[in-house]
Amino acid sequence: MYATESCEAVLQGLKSTRDGLSDHEVTERRRQYGFNELPIKERSLVLLFLRQFRDILIYILIGALVLTIAMPLMARESLEVENFLDAIVIFAIILINAILGFVQEYRAEEAIKLLQKLTAPRARVRRGGSERIIPSRELVPGDSMILEPGDKIAADGRICEVSHFEVNESSLTGESQPVVKDPAPLRGEPPLADQRSMVFAGTIVTRGSCECVVAATGLATEIGKIAKMVAETEVPPTPLEQRMKELSTTLGAIVLGLCMIVVVIGRAYGFSLLEIVLVGASLAVSAVPEGLPAIVTVCLAMGVRRMVRQNALVRRLDALETLGSVTVICADKTGTITENKMEVREVWVPDGQGSHEGAIDQERLLALIGASCNRAQLPDVGDPTEVGLLRFAKAKGVERLRIDHELVPFSSEEKYMKTRHGERVFLKGAPEKIVTLCQHVPREEVLKKSHAMASQGLRVLGCAVEEGGVTRFVGLLGLEDPPREGVKDAVADARSAGIRTIMITGDHIETARAIAREVGIEGEAMEGEELDRMKPEELCERVKKVSIFARVSPMHKLAILDALKCNQQIVAMSGDGVNDAPALKAAHVGVAMGKIGTEVAREASSIVLADDHYMTIVSAIREGRRIYDNIRKFILFLLRANFDELLFIMMTLLLQMPLPYLPLHILWINLMTDSFPALALGMERAEPDIMRRPPRPPSEHVLSGEDGRLTIAALLAFGVAFLYFLWQLSRGVPLAEARTATFTLAIVFELFLVWTLRSRRPVWQIEFFSNPWLIGGVCLPFGMQILLLYTPLRTAFHLVPLTLEQWVMILILASSGFVLFELLKLPWIQSKSR
Repeated sequence: MYATESCEAVLQGLKSTRDGLSDHEVTERRRQYGFNELPIKERSLVLLFLRQFRDILIYILIGALVLTIAMPLMARESLEVENFLDAIVIFAIILINAILGFVQEYRAEEAIKLLQKLTAPRARVRRGGSERIIPSRELVPGDSMILEPGDKIAADGRICEVSHFEVNESSLTGESQPVVKDPAPLRGEPPLADQRSMVFAGTIVTRGSCECVVAATGLATEIGKIAKMVAETEVPPTPLEQRMKELSTTLGAIVLGLCMIVVVIGRAYGFSLLEIVLVGASLAVSAVPEGLPAIVTVCLAMGVRRMVRQNALVRRLDALETLGSVTVICADKTGTITENKMEVREVWVPDGQGSHEGAIDQERLLALIGASCNRAQLPDVGDPTEVGLLRFAKAKGVERLRIDHELVPFSSEEKYMKTRHGERVFLKGAPEKIVTLCQHVPREEVLKKSHAMASQGLRVLGCAVEEGGVTRFVGLLGLEDPPREGVKDAVADARSAGIRTIMITGDHIETARAIAREVGIEGEAMEGEELDRMKPEELCERVKKVSIFARVSPMHKLAILDALKCNQQIVAMSGDGVNDAPALKAAHVGVAMGKIGTEVAREASSIVLADDHYMTIVSAIREGRRIYDNIRKFILFLLRANFDELLFIMMTLLLQMPLPYLPLHILWINLMTDSFPALALGMERAEPDIMRRPPRPPSEHVLSGEDGRLTIAALLAFGVAFLYFLWQLSRGVPLAEARTATFTLAIVFELFLVWTLRSRRPVWQIEFFSNPWLIGGVCLPFGMQILLLYTPLRTAFHLVPLTLEQWVMILILASSGFVLFELLKLPWIQSKSR
């Protein structure tokens, strides 16, 4: 048991050292132990395909298929292939529908897998004496692992060194209180919850730091032993997917009822049971957009892929829907609005430090304190501020001292760090905190200079040394963290979209004001101390004007978030630390930092920024709006185009006319128009004014304001087809020819209609080739219709070729819906409709 052995004995047993393994040793051990991960059961492609048949409407269609096979057999007549043509075609259409659904779901699952890879946890290790950040799955036994607050521990390890180190092990032991860890070996055979010299995979670092040697990975870890050998991840449906499923179910119930009426009327007027049941079943499949939830999933999944290319990793698909409603972005200053590349720009020591040479010595002492009271490593491992201090010390030729004991680890609550180095103790942190810990310090002079440096946009650190029981103030270090390129424009874009930006930082209020002015964030500023004195109802009113929160702790973020929610705001909140997790989880959209963020923050968030850039948040909101727009477009298309066949059949039955469509025709119309064009609409580019519109109200229904247009579309499609069919029959056109022309008209009408749904703008204001997917999505079904009419395939569908004259008439009539809805976009018509 590793817990009862000393760290050195464990290192020896694992053939490792505190400097870690070499790259060659890592490669050999990975061959021996494999990757540090638990196996995940891959979903069977066969089962995924079979899932496409789990739909009540497909069950109806399969029942119709069985009937078309059974009826000829029951008739006991001579059986020919022609007797089963209907069955063959119905089977083919069922199969094609299933294949399309399978491809859509497979692509969505692949996008989720990609997402899981991109958001994989990381670990900080020492290999060959140098520190580096690696994916957690690459850990091997014998690795030297370094842990800090917010880390999710990726493997079981034996502790070698700690500094105020505490771990939340509730996920493994059920113990809710953090466990204080100690490197001392234990006696006997302590239970898991008492193994204080060990750390375990899946637990969370809550305080302090630790160096340990990896003892077990993958299934050999404690969590691996108690986990099931087979783990399966289910991606829950988003609220939008659920609403679409409910919409499909509601429409299904209505349509099934109407189809049953069709069957009753058909039987009353002398149609055979088989014929009218097939018509009813086909109408049900045609009228209900049964593929709607799948298309929504595909659209969301494709949005995930596009956002990955823009450095935004979406952990929860529902965030894509919420992004379109965001009214406030609460962004951390450091690393999100600024570069997070800290460089020391100004050094100050108080008057009375002696000669010029003495001041230089004090500057070197400042560099020594900054580099030694520090847990970062060059070139860029660790907190960027601490990395900047290391670079400053290196430039001064100052060698850092080894930490003997970390007396006070830095935290946002303490606001300073304290370390022991032999006989001396170093302190560094917020100047107002450091001066309270020093004796004989010119407090007013220090704070005045700190204020002046901060007003220039510098991040100011105070440094002190404790010797002989006396803590002496040494000086100030001013580090510059300039705004990121593009942030000013992104803030302006957000403002034009009706989105307010609030900057949150632990820095001095003057530093925050200076950066806010530079990037165009307008509003009042408030410090954490003032926030603490406010009642919730006071903050609720004050937050309407405050856009800069300085000297705040992560726990203040919850109060700010609650105040914004009190004002009915939809908030995107950014964060990176372990204490940011509650606010990230409570926000409507939690945004974690991918570079500097902790694992806890990433797990609590719905979006992870790969580049930690404010501009990426704005880009994600833009993409979220685009995705919602496109989902709305193809839903409207499916609903505008799906009820005319049902009205048409009911009308012809009531008038005792021949049926205009055979069951196969209805199924073919559904296949040609409900898949390719609808999917292509999901690929439409963003509208030019997408970031000049106000945020969408969260309560707004996806069909809001469209009731009238949906009714107009259904009645127009029905009226055009019905009158054309009636006109042909009145001229003595053979029934097969009239059916062929009307059937073709129904398809071409919908293929025209899809073009008017591309945008809110008139079609002549849209670049024709801006969505090549739509061109393909229209040309493919049109080409398949031509192929059906002018090849022997038409025999199976009981169709005949059409003449050029008929095609001209069909194209003129089919364009009526397109023309009408384009006219409705004209400003003077829109103003009258209001």
